[in-house]
Amino acid sequence: MKLKKLTASLMVAGAGLFSQGAQALVTVDGVTWDPNSAFDFIAQTTLFEQVATVAGQTIEGYGSISLFNLQNPDSFCPGCELTFHFYNYVLDSSITGTVGEAFNFTGGVIDVFVSARNFDATNIATATDGTLFLRLVGADVDADTFTLEGTLTTNSTIGSQIAGQGTGFLNVTGGSAATYFNTNGQVGGTDILYTSSFQPLATPVVTGGNTFTHGGTAEISGDSRAVPEPSVMALMGIGLAGLGLSRRRKV
Repeated sequence: MKLKKLTASLMVAGAGLFSQGAQALVTVDGVTWDPNSAFDFIAQTTLFEQVATVAGQTIEGYGSISLFNLQNPDSFCPGCELTFHFYNYVLDSSITGTVGEAFNFTGGVIDVFVSARNFDATNIATATDGTLFLRLVGADVDADTFTLEGTLTTNSTIGSQIAGQGTGFLNVTGGSAATYFNTNGQVGGTDILYTSSFQPLATPVVTGGNTFTHGGTAEISGDSRAVPEPSVMALMGIGLAGLGLSRRRKV
């Protein structure tokens, strides 16, 4: 009789723990979100970057995440911030600057960091400090070697510079939140879709030994999942161990 009561109690407790875990918000390094939200996962960013026009040149950029599942930083990251740094995107072929011209990149990495709030758009170091939250690597979804594809949309009168937009897919390969976002839910089993637009800045930003001539926005979308907390699994393990001991004693 005692064994039956113990078993029933463990089942009820376990069900309660997993029910709470499935409904609870997820928090990683101070960043909180709801994996079951209708807007999961959507992030919007501001960015600053270099552009490339000659084959073999790479682009680099940085910025901050302003919305996460349509929540502002005070909601998703109280007292902290999410920033990012992208690099190692290599231009495949030289471009002439003609409106409507396509361009393609290979490679590419985007690192997302969580840190105390200190982002300064004139200082790239403030976008690359803190804890690595996610590492995203460019993915070639259609086997053409390209991980970022774009189009030149116009020529600006500011410095007669180009403006454009780009799209690419990303795989999650690391970071403290990797387990939650490595869902393979996008095209070709990738994890995240990345789209961006860029246009020239009136005053380029010189930081980190490089000159960033363009600013813009980017949208990142995908899906995240709730992962059972290790503490919940540990409690269930303790309960099952207790059940085993009780059964041996009964015998």
